[in-house]
Amino acid sequence: MPLTSYSMVSFDVDGTLFRRAALTTAAQALGIGERWNTYDKMYHQKRITLRECLDQQYKLLAGMRVQDILREVVKVETIRNIRETVVKLQGHGLGVTLLTDNPDFLCSYLVESFGFNGYTASKVEVKDGIVTDKNEPLPDKAEGLKKYCSWMSIIPKKCIHVGDWVNDIPVFKIVGHSVALNPKTEKVRDGASFAVETSDLMDSKSNCYSARAYSYQPRTRTLSYVSVLQECALASAAESLLRYSR
Repeated sequence: MPLTSYSMVSFDVDGTLFRRAALTTAAQALGIGERWNTYDKMYHQKRITLRECLDQQYKLLAGMRVQDILREVVKVETIRNIRETVVKLQGHGLGVTLLTDNPDFLCSYLVESFGFNGYTASKVEVKDGIVTDKNEPLPDKAEGLKKYCSWMSIIPKKCIHVGDWVNDIPVFKIVGHSVALNPKTEKVRDGASFAVETSDLMDSKSNCYSARAYSYQPRTRTLSYVSVLQECALASAAESLLRYSR
């Protein structure tokens, strides 16, 4: 299906755009790393829900200046050429958004830095530049996307989602196409339409030789990276590859 058949591409944040979990990494420098990690551990042990985990973690930020938090976040490595990819996708008439359980103030920074059209995220109240203890986590990204699509008057099947972790799998199931970008587990890889491994969204030559890309049906059919990019809207590199192959 051509890119013009889609309306929007959504990107996960941690592990997809940031190479590591941004706030988890920043928490160490902010002096709340041990308590932050304790909630993560409790969630993975199924002692608390994801909503409870996010709520307690974001409460740890209460009283901190957003400026100080973002000062640590910007130190976390990102995948290369995000803005260039966003611009390319927008050039195809696609809305390019963020879909994450991270706080909205972090997403606002990413929108300003890289040109995304919007975001669906956890709501964390900020007053006069200071984080409060009031928040509304987004533990279910699929439901978040459905609400965003309803607000934008588009259907999820007209969307493409790019993510790397198990909480992206429910989103993969409701969108028209999905990309597991540097997937963390085989379950994530198998849940997406395609899987791609890269450290640079514009490094088409490197990706062409090193990325693994599998079709969803059947699992063993190998596609060219050009096809993956064209069909899944990582079109920033596809145009270069198409010119190279002529």
